[in-house]
Amino acid sequence: MATFAGLADTPGWPLFIPSVTLMITRIDIGLPALEGLKTHWKALEESTDAAVFIRYEWCLYQASMDNTPVVLSAWNDNQCIGILPLVARHLSAKARVPVLSHLCQRFTDYQSILVDNEVEDGQVFDAMMTALNDSDFAHHSLYIPYPDNRLAALLRKQPGCKPCQTWRHTLYRLSGKRVKAKVAREARRRLRKLQDSSDIEVVVNADFDVSLADWILETSARRHGENALTRASDREAILTLLTTYKDQLHLSYMRRNGDCMAAHLGFIHEQSLLYYVPVTDEKQRHHSPGIIMLHEIMQDLSDEGLNSIDYLRGDENYKKDWGNVRKKRSGLLVPRYAGVNLLQRFLIYIWLKRNP
Repeated sequence: MATFAGLADTPGWPLFIPSVTLMITRIDIGLPALEGLKTHWKALEESTDAAVFIRYEWCLYQASMDNTPVVLSAWNDNQCIGILPLVARHLSAKARVPVLSHLCQRFTDYQSILVDNEVEDGQVFDAMMTALNDSDFAHHSLYIPYPDNRLAALLRKQPGCKPCQTWRHTLYRLSGKRVKAKVAREARRRLRKLQDSSDIEVVVNADFDVSLADWILETSARRHGENALTRASDREAILTLLTTYKDQLHLSYMRRNGDCMAAHLGFIHEQSLLYYVPVTDEKQRHHSPGIIMLHEIMQDLSDEGLNSIDYLRGDENYKKDWGNVRKKRSGLLVPRYAGVNLLQRFLIYIWLKRNP
């Protein structure tokens, strides 16, 4: 089988590199190339029941946001068995070291790899790394700020892999300790107090509603400021994206006399609720409707066939009361020193020191 050294200059040109037996790896560059993988990508994501954060439309939207995707894929007899979407950038604004990072940098809490369930993860990932070593990206370090468990395990096996930017991850599991009695009791008390004076409706697994999703995004933007997920100028595109994944969405809301007090937009994956965008109306905040709603969501978990709530990134205070599993997580950097000058090596060293 022919081997092509280096990458073609034309964006989107695929590079085929032979790796292990019966497998070839490919590097596709540019948005048109990513779009050309659509059929294979969607077939692979459906067969693996992939999380939303690695599905095709999610990654396509990220690639459309001024990114040039660098997509690694593994193939066996013309069947795609693995995909890892990356993007070339610098390690930071000050550390001008070339890196390949995950394509999904914005509003994505877990950065993932797609691998066929019938194939060994490590074999596919090693073939992808070999492809990078034999390409024009050989001198790019690999930097993944928020890898999921699967991708993190693969990265840690790479020589020289370093943890960085450590953060605290909180979950609630049905099999773990119960939430403190006084915390749950306070949520119930506040709900009863509201019910005594108002018409209160709490729905913990609502049908998809575009207007509700829009209200959640708008409320989040007012509370925390606009970002890539909640910007008004991008609202229509984001709502279209969420509509695409309505079967994976989990919507909850609490209304008082017909008006929304609080709501949550999340995703379901592997029997876990990914607690993604919780919001509370500012005028109703003193009633703690968000906490009331979260308590009701917890009561309904087992009936929905779920066993945990994953609070994702962030160190909000409520997670201390409503979580029972806490772990340290970190980004991962696989430095590439071959062909890298002394200044860039020093910048990698300093960046790791400043981002433990």
